[in-house]
Amino acid sequence: MKQEQQQMVDKMREMTAKGDDFHTEYWSRFADFENWHFWLNILFLLAPLILLLIFIDRKRIFQILFFGFAIHALMNYLDSVAVLKGLVFHPFPLTPLMNINLSINTSFIPVTFMLTYQYCIKRNKNVYIGGIFASIGTGIVLGGFAKAIDYIQLYHWMNVGFIFLFDYVQFVTAVLLVKFFMYLGEKKGRQDQMIE
Repeated sequence: MKQEQQQMVDKMREMTAKGDDFHTEYWSRFADFENWHFWLNILFLLAPLILLLIFIDRKRIFQILFFGFAIHALMNYLDSVAVLKGLVFHPFPLTPLMNINLSINTSFIPVTFMLTYQYCIKRNKNVYIGGIFASIGTGIVLGGFAKAIDYIQLYHWMNVGFIFLFDYVQFVTAVLLVKFFMYLGEKKGRQDQMIE
C-alpha cells in the first residue's frame, strides 16, 4: 500500500475510534437503561418477536422467515447508509455499539412485514397491496410517531414519505427474492423427478 493511502487509512481508523468513544459517552449519558426511550427500544424488540412466535404459520415457517431475514438485512443496510450519509440519526440507540435503530430494523418492521406477507399468501390476497398498507404503517405512521417523540431525526431531503417508499421497495424486493428462490427450489425438484 502506498504511504499516502496508509496515512488516510490510519486517519480513518483514528476518527472511527474517536467517534465510537464519543458515541459510547453519548449513549451512557442520554440513551441507557435510565431513559424511557431505552425501554421503548426493548418493547419494540421483544413484543414483535413474541407475537411472531405465537402467530407464525408453521407450515410456511421457512418461507416466512426467509422473507423476514431479507427485510432485516435490507433494513439494516439502508439504515446504515442513511446514518452514514447524515440523512437519519437515531438519538436513542439500543446499544452504543451501532448507531442504527436495532429494535425497529431487526424486529418491529420485519415482523410487521412477515405477518402481512403471511396474511396475504395464506388468504390469497395481493401481497403487493398488503405491502403498501404495511409500509404506510411502518413508514408514515411509525415514522411520524418516531419523529414526534425524537426517536428519529431526519435531515436534508429525508422525510416520512421517503421512509414509506424505502420500506415498500424493501417489501417488494423481499417478495421477489422469496419467489426467485422458491422457483429455483421447484425447478430443482422437477429436475430430480425427471432423473428418477
